[in-house]
Amino acid sequence: MMPGRKHPIEPLEIPAQHSPPDDRSPFQRAMAVFRREHFSPFKAYIRRDLGLAVCLNPKVGSTAFRSILVEGLKRHNQPPLRGKLWPLNETRRYMTAPVRDYFHAFGQPEAYDFYCFVRNPYARILSAWNDKMVRGHREGYSRSMKGLVPVIKQWAAKEGLPGSEPEEVVPFPTFLSYVESKPEGQRNQHWDSQVLVLGADLIPFKGVYDIGTEFAEGMREVLSRIGIDRDWVAEKVARPQNASGAIREPVLDEALAERVYRIYKRDFDHFRFDPESWRGK
Repeated sequence: MMPGRKHPIEPLEIPAQHSPPDDRSPFQRAMAVFRREHFSPFKAYIRRDLGLAVCLNPKVGSTAFRSILVEGLKRHNQPPLRGKLWPLNETRRYMTAPVRDYFHAFGQPEAYDFYCFVRNPYARILSAWNDKMVRGHREGYSRSMKGLVPVIKQWAAKEGLPGSEPEEVVPFPTFLSYVESKPEGQRNQHWDSQVLVLGADLIPFKGVYDIGTEFAEGMREVLSRIGIDRDWVAEKVARPQNASGAIREPVLDEALAERVYRIYKRDFDHFRFDPESWRGK
C-alpha cells in the first residue's frame, strides 16, 4: 500500500568532516537509546556473535518478523538465546539476548550491522487507525487499546468531535486530531514517528527496508545472515500474517494528507518517502 519512496535508502550518515566528535563512553551511548520512551529489549534482536542487530517497528511487520525468525531458527535447530529457566514465552526466549549484549550493541553500534523496516507514513497511520479503532470496535479492542480507547473518546467528547459515544467508531479525522494533540515522543508507539520509535537519529542503520516494496528483500538479507534459507524465507513472506484488513473506501483527501505530512515530516524526510504518495489511494 502506497510505498511511495522517492529513491532507495542509502545509509544515512553525516559526512565525517561535519560530524561532531562523540566523546561519550559506550555506556553513555547505550543509555541514550535505553532512555527513549519507546525502547524495549523485546523490540530488538541482537546477535553479538554475528555483529547483527534488528530494531522492530510496531505496525511494520514486527509480528511477521518474529514468527518467521522463530520458525526458521527451529527449522535449522538453532536454540533460543535464553534458556527455559527464564520466565519468558518461547518467542521472547528466542528473541532476547543477554543484558550485556544490548549494552554492547547500542554502546558500540559501529561493531554491528543494524537493520530495520519502515512504512510509508500515510499507510502506517491509516493501518493503525483501521486496526486499533475500526477492527477493534468491531472485533474487540486489543489489550493495549482497552485503556486508551476510552481516553480517546473522552478527549473527542471534550473537543466536540465525532466518535465519542460507546457505540461509535472513532473516525479517522478525530483519531488524527488526537494524534496531533500529543507531542512527538509522547504518542502511542503504533503511531509515534518511526525515527523516534526506532531511534534512527541515534543508530547508524546499514539496511532500511520499506515494508511496502522491500519486505521480502529485507527479510532474506537479515535472516540469511543467521543461516536461514533465503528461498524458504521468501516463501514464508509471501503469506501475509497479522494483516489489519483492507480499507475499503478512500480516507485521505488533500487536507487530511497535509496534516499527516506535517505530523510525520521527520519520517518523510529521514526515510525519503514521497509526500505526494497518498494520491490515488
